[in-house]
Amino acid sequence: MNYSTAVFLINNKVRAIKCTYEADDKAAKRTLFKTMDETIRVGDFVIVPTDTRHNMTVCKVVEVDVDVNFEDPTKVDWIIGTVDRSNYEEVLAQEDTAIQKIKAAELRKKREDLRDSLLKNHMAEIETLPIADMSGASSSEAKPLGQPQA
Repeated sequence: MNYSTAVFLINNKVRAIKCTYEADDKAAKRTLFKTMDETIRVGDFVIVPTDTRHNMTVCKVVEVDVDVNFEDPTKVDWIIGTVDRSNYEEVLAQEDTAIQKIKAAELRKKREDLRDSLLKNHMAEIETLPIADMSGASSSEAKPLGQPQA
């Protein structure tokens, strides 16, 4: 008997969870772990013991509540805990929003600088042309072609 699986015989709340160390869930080897955490679901990331780094690493859960083979001699380790990615994902989303705003501001600044440098000597003449709308109004606010600007 594999004694690292004995706890499954004495505590019905212990769950068998299969995880992968690799990103390709379908082709990656699945490793069995144990936990009493009832909240762990497929797709969660969990911290598990290992012989490398700081004696722990992160795996992805691919199966939950699986059957245990008590004759398999492979040691079954406990899951150390789950990885709560919600704060991390929120920060990434905020950063992405900020970057998009910075890119838009950069584009606007480049456009204004280019317009100012190329047209500065002729701005008064260009602004009087019906096609010119230097106010920055959106296309829905701009006057239709062929109508003079107010």
